[in-house]
Amino acid sequence: MRWMSFLTGASLLSGLLCACEPEPEIVEGSAEDHGKALFSDPTLTETQANSFSCATCHPTSKPSADGPILPGAPLAGVTRRASYWGGMEVELLRSMNHCLYYFMLSSKSWSAEDERGRALYAYLDALPAGAEDEQPWPFTVPVQITAPAAGDATAGASVYTRACESCHGAAKTGDGRLVARAPILPDQTLAEHPLGMYTEEQRRLVFVQKTRHGGFLGYGGQMPPFSMEVFSDEQMADLLAFLGVP
Repeated sequence: MRWMSFLTGASLLSGLLCACEPEPEIVEGSAEDHGKALFSDPTLTETQANSFSCATCHPTSKPSADGPILPGAPLAGVTRRASYWGGMEVELLRSMNHCLYYFMLSSKSWSAEDERGRALYAYLDALPAGAEDEQPWPFTVPVQITAPAAGDATAGASVYTRACESCHGAAKTGDGRLVARAPILPDQTLAEHPLGMYTEEQRRLVFVQKTRHGGFLGYGGQMPPFSMEVFSDEQMADLLAFLGVP
């Protein structure tokens, strides 16, 4: 998306209120330097309720096969893409405001003149990118979910470390959680969906649904969805085996 297209974005929603709104840190230097700092700064939303930064979900370049599994699209080349959010948006600013509202709990959307948005754009626009990076990033979130076949618990331990631990903390304890509201896996989620009220199959599907849908499609929360492109059904099966979800 070109710079002038970025300037055409409109404000989105208003809603969540917070009495305490810290001021984001002002970084001396170029707009690109400021944007780089904002990229990893959860205070850019000006609300203490948020623990996420852009870097929580988005890599700056295409991740390696054995690196962290992040739900967001790589951002190298993003300023020159024709669409975002799986084709649902054509303006980068509106897409950024979606993230601010849904995942980062901001009650304020950015206008085209917002200094933080312009600085973040400058940083993203300067990221090294090839022609492939500038294409719309595939983002498939299946509405209909199914429970995967049996997986491998050893492989699932690696999946958990790469995809889950940064937000949920260590399995069984939650040690190191980024978000205090994130459930301790798997015990807290299983306790919230007890046998008797839920069948074993339904409890298994709870984990699949939350991972695939995130805070969307009728299942609330702050978690972003993991698309088919970044998180395969095989990895889902391995993760459930590691968590001991039958």
